[in-house]
Amino acid sequence: MDRWRQYLFESHSEATLRAWAKQLKLFRFFRAYGGHANDGDSLDVAFHYDSLEELREFFALLGVSLNAYVAEPPQPEPGRPYPGDVFAAFPSVIPGTRWLEQPGRCKIGGHSVFAWCESQQITLSVGSDWCVTASDVQSAAAVERELAGVRLRRIDPPADNQHYICPKYYPEYFD
Repeated sequence: MDRWRQYLFESHSEATLRAWAKQLKLFRFFRAYGGHANDGDSLDVAFHYDSLEELREFFALLGVSLNAYVAEPPQPEPGRPYPGDVFAAFPSVIPGTRWLEQPGRCKIGGHSVFAWCESQQITLSVGSDWCVTASDVQSAAAVERELAGVRLRRIDPPADNQHYICPKYYPEYFD
């Protein structure tokens, strides 16, 4: 087994990842980059949006309220160091908006989801700490039902690389 496949199946067997790939229609298993990236495995789905109206409609459909600031909130100055608690107090704003706060950790259909928006991309992630569990897969399947009315174009995989178990990189998992 090559190093990549050894890493890919380190936490879950190939049979488990195949089963999850067949069970989930929208979410894709993401194997963490690892090392100094300090990231964890997750189940992710991403959508493309073209306008602020589409962004607002997407979250309204899912019952997620977006916090809008009436003026630009304070932001950290690039290159200036901040203690962790001070830096954490700065709100994260969705790029390209007039001060909509990132949804971050929210509930969709009663399930915990991390929602993050970049310019024209919304990514939803489900995961327990560092390792995806069978319970996370059940939560992702439930969130998929909530996403049934979404009209935005899905981005598959959410990021174009082999860390995602998706038809592009692992077509044999989706036969």
